[in-house]
Amino acid sequence: MPVLAICSGKGGVGKTTVSANLAVVLTLFGRVIVIDSDIALPNLHTFFGLDDPFISLLDVLKDMGYLKDAIYEIRVKLKDSEDMDVLKELHVLPASTSVKALEEIDMERFKDVIESLRKDYDFVIVDVAAGLSKYAIIPMLSADASYLVVNPEKASIIDSQKVRKIADVSGVRVGGIIINRYKGEKRMVEYAENAIGAEVVGIIRESKLVRECWEDGIPVTMRKPYSKVAKDFYDLARRLVGEDVDIRPYGRLKYLFG
Repeated sequence: MPVLAICSGKGGVGKTTVSANLAVVLTLFGRVIVIDSDIALPNLHTFFGLDDPFISLLDVLKDMGYLKDAIYEIRVKLKDSEDMDVLKELHVLPASTSVKALEEIDMERFKDVIESLRKDYDFVIVDVAAGLSKYAIIPMLSADASYLVVNPEKASIIDSQKVRKIADVSGVRVGGIIINRYKGEKRMVEYAENAIGAEVVGIIRESKLVRECWEDGIPVTMRKPYSKVAKDFYDLARRLVGEDVDIRPYGRLKYLFG
C-alpha cells in the first residue's frame, strides 16, 4: 500500500500539521498509520495528546522495543462524504529523542520498519524531518511518493527545490506540492509549481483554529471538522486518493471568508 512522505525544505512550515490532519482524514478511505521519523526534533505526538510515549520509533530502531508496542491507537471523530459524524481508528508511531541515541541510531533500519507496516495499512504517512539530514533523506527514500509542504513565500519554495533535486537523483517520485498557511497569494501558487516543477495538490488556508487545536492536543480535522480549514484537508485527502477536487485558489477575500 502507498507510503507517502510529507517533506519540507525547512522547519516551521507546518509539515507536521499537514501530516497529522491528512492522516486523520485518510481514515475515511482505509486503514492508516502516521509515523514521526524526525528523531532529532519529534513533534507529531503532541498533536494527538501523546505527551510522553513510553515506547517510540527510537526504541524500535535501537532494538530496545517491539514495533507493535510503539504503535498507539487513536479514536478519531470526523465527517464522511454525506456530512455525517463517524468514528474511525488511526494508528500513530511517535518518535522520541536523546543526544546519545542520535549518535548510536542506525536510520537504515527505518526501511525495515516501513516494509513491516506496508502490508498492514492502506496508507502509511511519514512525517519527515525538515531539511536534508539523514533523518530526512532515508525516510524519504523509503516512500513511494513525496509531497513537499511550503509556505506561500519565496524562501520556503526555494528551500524545497533542494529537496526536489534529492528526490529526483534518488528516484523518488514527487507527488506534488502542498501550500500551507495560504492567505490569497495566487502568484506564489504559480511560482511554486514553476520553481519546484510539480503540481500543487493541496492548499491549506491560514487559520488560528489550527494552532488552538494543536495546543489542545487535537488536530483541527477532529476538533472542528466543519471548519473551512478542515475542508482544505478533506480536499487534499480526496485529491490524493484520486478524486476530482478543485483546490485552485480564489482571491484573498473569497478564499478566506467565502
